[in-house]
Amino acid sequence: MNYEVNAAFVGGLRSELLRYFSGYSVLGILAFSGLVPWFVANFLGWPDHADKLPSAQNVETFWALAMTIAIVATFAGSYLVTREAYFGTLRRSVAISGMSQLVRTKYAASLVVGLFTAASGLALWSGSTVLAVSPEVRTELVDGASWHALLGVVIASVVGCLWGCSLGWIIRHYYATTIATMLIPLALELPLMANFPEIARWLPSGALAGIANLPIEGMFEPLHACLVSLGWLIAGGAGAMWVLRSRGV
Repeated sequence: MNYEVNAAFVGGLRSELLRYFSGYSVLGILAFSGLVPWFVANFLGWPDHADKLPSAQNVETFWALAMTIAIVATFAGSYLVTREAYFGTLRRSVAISGMSQLVRTKYAASLVVGLFTAASGLALWSGSTVLAVSPEVRTELVDGASWHALLGVVIASVVGCLWGCSLGWIIRHYYATTIATMLIPLALELPLMANFPEIARWLPSGALAGIANLPIEGMFEPLHACLVSLGWLIAGGAGAMWVLRSRGV
């Protein structure tokens, strides 16, 4: 019996990942994982003036911008659900797998997708940045001491992807979920981090920034930020379960 359950779970996970990585949509998400950091960098004027900044500030800015990959990961997690909702295949998936099995496999797939988004986004962001900066700044960024923030960005991306999966189940509508996972964090939560960190640190993106240990005054330390993110994940999971029980698919 356990073997059958495990086989069903593995098969469902494989199907979710094949569905996610099939077609051209994954290329769009890949592109966003590299473009969103540059979109935010444009407002900061970095790396245009990187040569005039101290080494430590360049490293901090690079990783602060890398954290925006977690926002793309949040969208990617929601896309595991909203893609099927958009094409009207959720009911068929429930009929084939069962509701509880489908929910488990989508959350498991979001872990994999979060890792993939972090890895690909960091590769695109760091690779393009290295080409855009001067040799002196490049040396600062590739120095081994600057990579201590890597783990924080990866964890933030995975947590963001799980959070996005919950939002996908709760909202279900593709465009509305896109606004919740990408537009609101970029247009509202990031400015709050810069101007009102005592508020932003309690929000999902602010907690992810704390996990990544961004050098923003007023943000939580990684451990406290993890607890805040855990609270959001529990709330999101509970909300998803409530919606599924009350509304179904």
